[in-house]
Amino acid sequence: EKFRDFFTNPIERDKDPQKRNILKKMIEPFLLRRKKEEVLKDLPKKTEQVAHCELSADQAKLYQFLLNQSKDKLLKELEDSSKPIPYIHVFALLNQLKQVCNHPASLDPKKYGKHSSGKWDLFVELLQEARESGQKVVVFSQYLKMLDLIVEHLKLNRVGFATIRGATKNRREELERFQKDPKCEVFVASLKAVGLGVDLTSASVVIHYDRWWNAARENQATDRVHRIGQQRGVQVFKMVTLNTLEEAIDKIISSKGKLMEEVVGSADQNQIKLFSRKDLIEILQSVHKDIYENA
Repeated sequence: EKFRDFFTNPIERDKDPQKRNILKKMIEPFLLRRKKEEVLKDLPKKTEQVAHCELSADQAKLYQFLLNQSKDKLLKELEDSSKPIPYIHVFALLNQLKQVCNHPASLDPKKYGKHSSGKWDLFVELLQEARESGQKVVVFSQYLKMLDLIVEHLKLNRVGFATIRGATKNRREELERFQKDPKCEVFVASLKAVGLGVDLTSASVVIHYDRWWNAARENQATDRVHRIGQQRGVQVFKMVTLNTLEEAIDKIISSKGKLMEEVVGSADQNQIKLFSRKDLIEILQSVHKDIYENA
């Protein structure tokens, strides 16, 4: 409680530079850290870009329908500080909304082709541009059904690909095929399945189809491409749907990541396990209703 009153609130809420510097000085003697750019000075440049898109009309309708079912009730509980934060119910709703932002068919793959998605259209465009320029692509998503939709698209368009997820048993074969086979153009993976030791340096384009709650996990996945052995500059796209909770999540993750870098000098992998009460209220209030009026 004392730490929250003296450091957390002044630094996060009030942007107090004095308290931030005090905390940084207290932590500094206990840090042992080497930045990648200090060690691997010859590593090609990495460029990161937030790729914005908008909801399609049917996405907007489904998004608003799901939100209306429980938004007011959850906000009421969150605004009552005497009650515990209903994390399970909040994250159940957020996960549903995130999947709608990805593609409505990710909630029900059988309806693929019956729904449109602004993010999907942008993804197909980015993928095509990378392939036309002769670059291999790595695509990450946290949702297995979304990975299934991407794989199905690649099959239909006869694009060579490899894929791994948590249940994949022949990981080495998939990784080697992507690295060595020039016809294997795309690697599709879940963030959780791509840990340390995975080498994807034959790619030079990374697409994060959806944002993870923790920026450090995203960065770790990107580093499977941007690491020793990489010969080309790496371009990273983080896809965010405007006027949705994705935009709010992106801002919160970015601000927390920047704060962690300023205070500690790195992004702690456990920094964003759960959002605060204030963060969750901000996310649930982030919808701009005017985009649904004509949906």
